[in-house]
Amino acid sequence: MQSTVVLQSMYCNRLSGQLAAQEERQKKQKMGKLNADGLPKLLTGDAFQACVDEHEAAAKRDKAEQENWQKQKEVQSELMAAWKEMDNAWKQRNKERREAYHDELHLWQAERALAKQEGRHSSQKKPKLGKLEVAAPKPGGESVDGGVAGGHSGGNEEESDDGTQTDGGSDDD
Repeated sequence: MQSTVVLQSMYCNRLSGQLAAQEERQKKQKMGKLNADGLPKLLTGDAFQACVDEHEAAAKRDKAEQENWQKQKEVQSELMAAWKEMDNAWKQRNKERREAYHDELHLWQAERALAKQEGRHSSQKKPKLGKLEVAAPKPGGESVDGGVAGGHSGGNEEESDDGTQTDGGSDDD
């Protein structure tokens, strides 16, 4: 009998929470109506006029917030378009650098094989790729810690003592 009472009280608590959430949603939906309770109102009364004024002010605020959000969205899309162009150029420059490195590496390997056949040491050192360019951070809103959000490219980047970022990858690719 006691377990039944405990289970029923748990069930009632859950239902009351769900009911409160449902009522809250309905209140938010009825915010746009001046006569939300369905009772008759004196349209020239001071209380109703205050409600009308409050409703108009809220509508103006909502419209201004919507316009502001639209402007921010347009600016963000322009920033993203410019960033995408920069990012594609960055990728192309790094790709060209890697291709040049691989060409040098193939020449070096051919020279090394030739020197090995001739029984001598190669006079050239193995070419190194070196450090590639670091990507520009992705534009985004300010994060909680004050930095730009979304700017991490996911690589092994480390920050040196002078504040510049370096690629922590290996020299030969």
